[in-house]
Amino acid sequence: MADNKVNLYEPRSMAGAYERSMPVTTFLRDRFFPTVRTFPTEHIDVDFRKGSQAVAPFVAKNVGGINRERTGYATHTYTPPRTAPERPISKDVLQPRVPGETIHTTMSPEERQDYYLQQDAQELDDMISRREEVMVSQVLTTGVINVRGYLDESKSQYVDENIDFSFSNKITCVDDDRWSQSTSKKLEDLEAACEMVQQAGYNPQHAILGKTAWNLLKVDSTFQKLLDVRKFDFGNIAPQLNMTNGNGVKYIGYVSELGLFFWQYIAWYLNDSGVLTPYIPDDYIVIAPEAIGEMCYGAVTQLEKDDRYHTYEGTRVPKIIADYKNDVMTYRLTSRPLPKPNDVDSWAVIDIDGGTTSG
Repeated sequence: MADNKVNLYEPRSMAGAYERSMPVTTFLRDRFFPTVRTFPTEHIDVDFRKGSQAVAPFVAKNVGGINRERTGYATHTYTPPRTAPERPISKDVLQPRVPGETIHTTMSPEERQDYYLQQDAQELDDMISRREEVMVSQVLTTGVINVRGYLDESKSQYVDENIDFSFSNKITCVDDDRWSQSTSKKLEDLEAACEMVQQAGYNPQHAILGKTAWNLLKVDSTFQKLLDVRKFDFGNIAPQLNMTNGNGVKYIGYVSELGLFFWQYIAWYLNDSGVLTPYIPDDYIVIAPEAIGEMCYGAVTQLEKDDRYHTYEGTRVPKIIADYKNDVMTYRLTSRPLPKPNDVDSWAVIDIDGGTTSG
């Protein structure tokens, strides 16, 4: 057992502090929403115009031509939600030594303030990056971003809003079609999801599998037989773990029959209830091409030290709030991110366990 008593007459040494930051995983954001656009306003208007797969009509003799209706466009207005994590620093925080600092130190409270400011800036930025990844995950799996705006620190009061992109390319496996059932047809479900994307005019490239989805697919007898018969003509399944820039992604392999790279995203976040949650739900599969959208950032307006409001265009907007009366300063980092898909039909989702239908 460690002796906590300090003998001032004995020499002491301080081992290096162990500080561990949890990785920030942005695989979904970087793969599917790689472009960043900032705007000088809070609200963003986007015009959408879709082409069609219409065939030119035949024309009878002595007829000049057949009029075809022009395709119009629709305008959608989006308001990127605001996230603003902050952290206070008081004089009481600056008196104790920081991790790794010796008890006989020359480090001043001012230097400790710089240490905590640098640490807070990085950690708050990481929190916003995780929120962006959650938003992208919600867009990919449901087409709806759940925005719960809290009114107090206890999170007991809040306002719920949804940003709904009207996503409909979803295959829900119910009853005997659930992947946990021996009667399920997993390859047909994958083909159907790919066909949804292809009918919209895109080539699916990636399949992101939840944990349960991959566990059931890799032991499926039909899938295994196809691998045995066609071998490398069907695909090369070679699991390996890639940890690049904090992204926990397991590359499973390429299946040429479907034209898909298979991945498992091994990454979690703490949801608003404090529960560790995977970014891709265990029972879900997302099938999509790359770069289906962009990250849009609305402007941030805030009151500054000159007693005037200023509007900033950017992905992150810092602010230091000084409470001179109580000797407390607060560092706040504000962002208004919104992952905006270019075409809501450009990807598809499979829910491998949609439950049992009634009746």
